[in-house]
Amino acid sequence: MADTDPFRQHLVALLSIYALGPSSAPFPKYDGPTNWETSSILRSLEEFSKRMYAAEHTL
Repeated sequence: MADTDPFRQHLVALLSIYALGPSSAPFPKYDGPTNWETSSILRSLEEFSKRMYAAEHTL
């Protein structure tokens, strides 16, 4: 059964790009249905990615 949840599909794409490392591809913008949960998850992922890339740059 195919996953039709647009937010979950967006997360899969976003995490795949994060796994490739900095500057590997442009980050996709989520334009599907939103609520406080999706907004909170996207904000947290943005903060995590900033920390991750800053730490990698420091190494």
